[in-house]
Amino acid sequence: MKLSIVTILLMTVGLVGCDDKKQQSLAPAASSLAPSTAAPTAKAIKFRIDPKGTTSIDMPAPKEHIKASTDGAAGTLDIDVTNLANSRGEIKMDLSTLTTKTFGNDDDKKQTLHARCWLEVADCEDGKMDEAMKTANKYAVYAIRSVDNLSATDLSKVAATKDGDAEVRSVTATTHGELLIHGHKVEREAEVEVQFRYAPGATVDKPSSVVIRAKKPLRVQLAEHDVKPRDNFGKIAKGAFSLLGTKVADSADISLDLRATP
Repeated sequence: MKLSIVTILLMTVGLVGCDDKKQQSLAPAASSLAPSTAAPTAKAIKFRIDPKGTTSIDMPAPKEHIKASTDGAAGTLDIDVTNLANSRGEIKMDLSTLTTKTFGNDDDKKQTLHARCWLEVADCEDGKMDEAMKTANKYAVYAIRSVDNLSATDLSKVAATKDGDAEVRSVTATTHGELLIHGHKVEREAEVEVQFRYAPGATVDKPSSVVIRAKKPLRVQLAEHDVKPRDNFGKIAKGAFSLLGTKVADSADISLDLRATP
């Protein structure tokens, strides 16, 4: 159970997939990602991501099906409502909030503790984690470098629908960028649905909020981000490797549900 917990944490930070049978190589090391903002010529509106944004994590393995979520987020988005392809931004998922929901009882508390320890974002059961290490690993960061496959590029051309008192314009798109987790970065893409919400009668350049959800789960390969079983002091627990791929899946499917406001 301890190993499954750890892997769960690690999986919350990732996004991309490969054949489970193939060994994954370690992704390039990085301490941060370059800023991702819209070009000066874009007519972009700055949005701040709500800190209560969530991710859901699903990690099925032959011997145990781990489920978890995070409930902390950060970051900003530069969105050009007249040419959405110009939009850029950075999404941050707080791995220190990762909580497992595998068992539906008190076993989840211990699994959560182990998971955060193995992700190196919180203290372990019997030992203290280095504070600098916890800070460095706290966020999984996705920097959006380009946007394509848009169902519409200009929101003024998208018909509004009613949702209670709000007017909503929705588009789908594929974002391309870099994902940084546990000190390693990979190039990734994410298919998303974006809902722009407006007060009744508001002009297209005055959205009150934006809701971003994954159209399908993103897959993260743990090995690419050096996510491995660790003991209470962060050292590799080699004796636990046999659990990866059996009791603990070696990849994780992640679904985003984020809200941002101007």
